[in-house]
Amino acid sequence: MNAVAYAEKGWFVMPLKPQSKEPAPCLRHGYLDASLDIAQINRWFSKPDLNIGLAIAQSNLVVLDFDLRNVNNRINWELYRQMCIKFNTHTVKTDNGYHFYFKADKTKHFKGKLIPGIDIKHKGYVVLPPSIHPNGSKYEVINNVEPIDLPEELEKVMTWN
Repeated sequence: MNAVAYAEKGWFVMPLKPQSKEPAPCLRHGYLDASLDIAQINRWFSKPDLNIGLAIAQSNLVVLDFDLRNVNNRINWELYRQMCIKFNTHTVKTDNGYHFYFKADKTKHFKGKLIPGIDIKHKGYVVLPPSIHPNGSKYEVINNVEPIDLPEELEKVMTWN
């Protein structure tokens, strides 16, 4: 999938530097400049080696970022991962973990972390496939379905309410 295809799904995209997680220099305000405008996206991505970023909240999404490097309790980490797999939502394999995508209103207030090794990404951005990680590995969609609404049992442990 390319940046235009993501925008056609209603996902606000932005260019990132090649093989990087950093916003491209053309963005004056980082992820706040992300767009759905196809003409703008085509201008940005006229260079084929740019990575693709997703402005999460603008896209009415929340992403659970599972990263093995930061785990201090592998059992809890794995229990949450299995729960997310069971929900059958859009999933991306990252360099050292997974991104699970859920629909969530941009006005929600989420904690920054579920447990060590699972970050809650809502304000800000994530890297989208087929982008290349700084170490050379490729971000890859492993469950190509639409994100589902954030399940209540997850929302309860992710929000401040």
